Amino acid sequence: MFSNMQSLPQPSMTHHARVRSQQRSIPSVVRDVLIDFGERRRAGQGAESVFFTKKSWKRLEAYMGSDISRAFEKYRNCYLIEADDGAVVTEAYRS
Repeated sequence: MFSNMQSLPQPSMTHHARVRSQQRSIPSVVRDVLIDFGERRRAGQGAESVFFTKKSWKRLEAYMGSDISRAFEKYRNCYLIEADDGAVVTEAYRS
């Protein structure tokens, strides 16, 4: 589906985030979409939680179209924690 996309610069990730992303089978494209379209909320000192809301999901659908957003549906409950320096600290699914 994304084979024609050029490689985009990846945000820096801590070792913990790389391990959790792999363990939880969260593709890097989901991280990119979260960073570009997700809502942000402070998550303690020096970090933000980035996640999808109904509003941010609608922005994603408007930008990518409903077919692609349906392909991302299983990742709708993903979130990540991003440090103030831009490094991704962890990735997970909301329960």
